[in-house]
Amino acid sequence: MAEISGRVGDPESGGGGALSPTDQVLFSRYLLAASLMGYSLFLALVIDRLHQYIRELRGLKKNVEAVSKQNKMLEEAKHEVLRRTKIPGRDHHSEREMKKLKLQVQEKTEEVHIAEDKTLAIRKQSESLLLEYDRLLEDNQHLREQLQSIDLRLSGS
Repeated sequence: MAEISGRVGDPESGGGGALSPTDQVLFSRYLLAASLMGYSLFLALVIDRLHQYIRELRGLKKNVEAVSKQNKMLEEAKHEVLRRTKIPGRDHHSEREMKKLKLQVQEKTEEVHIAEDKTLAIRKQSESLLLEYDRLLEDNQHLREQLQSIDLRLSGS
């Protein structure tokens, strides 16, 4: 491109300050090729980031499943404690244990809600990235078609 722009000011090549039609076509072709390379790099970055989000989403799903299992086990333990406490003559120790278990259940429930919120946020972000990726693919295809049409015009001349 520097060579083409250098011809504009060169009096020996007959350049009176304007590009010849051939130089204009070459210049636009180089510019289009450079743009396609930039779009390709951008798409590669988007795909890489999308892959990272998907991996993180899988990890969060596993964490949610593990917390859900723990929550279920704590609920079962809570019901067992409640069943035991219905027996007359319960002692002070079982009441403390029941309070402790209730606190654990509340903590685990909060952890589950937080993990679900994070999963939802990542899912929304993933969907928006997929839409952006599809749009960029369409732009890339359009630019490729433009480049092919320019190549066909150049080869036909």
